[in-house]
Amino acid sequence: MTPSMFARQSLPFRTTIIVLIMAVLLMWMDSKNPEWFNPIRTISHAATQPIYELSLLPSYAEHWASGSMQSKEALRRENVQLKSQLMHAQASLQQQDYILAQNVRLQGILSTTTTEQFDLNLAQVIGTDANPLKQILVLNKGTKDGVQVGQTVIDESGILGQIITVYPNTSRLMLITDEQQSVAVIVKRTGQRGIVTGKGLPTALRLNYVFKSSDVRVGDELISSGLGGRIPAGYRVGRIARVKDTQADNFRSIDVSPAANFIDNAYVLILQDKMTDAEHQ
Repeated sequence: MTPSMFARQSLPFRTTIIVLIMAVLLMWMDSKNPEWFNPIRTISHAATQPIYELSLLPSYAEHWASGSMQSKEALRRENVQLKSQLMHAQASLQQQDYILAQNVRLQGILSTTTTEQFDLNLAQVIGTDANPLKQILVLNKGTKDGVQVGQTVIDESGILGQIITVYPNTSRLMLITDEQQSVAVIVKRTGQRGIVTGKGLPTALRLNYVFKSSDVRVGDELISSGLGGRIPAGYRVGRIARVKDTQADNFRSIDVSPAANFIDNAYVLILQDKMTDAEHQ
């Protein structure tokens, strides 16, 4: 190794030694009198502050992302909870509306005036016939409650039908809207007689055997005539909704709107003969 090469290698070494000696000297002086170096210390801290802040950016970003995800998840859970509460509240309101409607109907049914001939036995509709083509309801009253085949069933507005089958605790009611049912009626305004039959629909009846020369009008009320003894007289059956003359025969085609409620009939009244004093005993 030549002297020039030794000189080039010893220069950094000497510089390092000098720097270390100066650092030790400055540390000794700072320990003896720290106030001398306060301005330098302040400037160095100010200079390194941006570096510290830059080094903390990844940590800040991680915390922000974590907090944002937690906030979104909390909002999602709160939204689901609020939707659930709203659905429960709406369901409760629907049930309350149904109960109020049923109470109004029950008040109307119970306020129906009893006749001297019949007792009114309140029954509940608990089912329908398995055949969708039949207009038959199942009631929660049977032979134990005095229900018999042939008894007429009404609601607060008019005639519903007749009992066709009876069991100990239940019975089957065929509505007058069934195609096999018919009711002898008179036009309340004129006394014109006719027969109302079902069309298999809960919203429509048909008035038969009325001549074209007869005085019938839209809006005329039809009441049971009692002819034949099957259904007692004096109960509303419906109103004439449409009158049409056909060329096929001498009778009119007449549609009737039922008086009774055949769609929402949760409760009904069974007409039963009043028991005599001997029967009570």
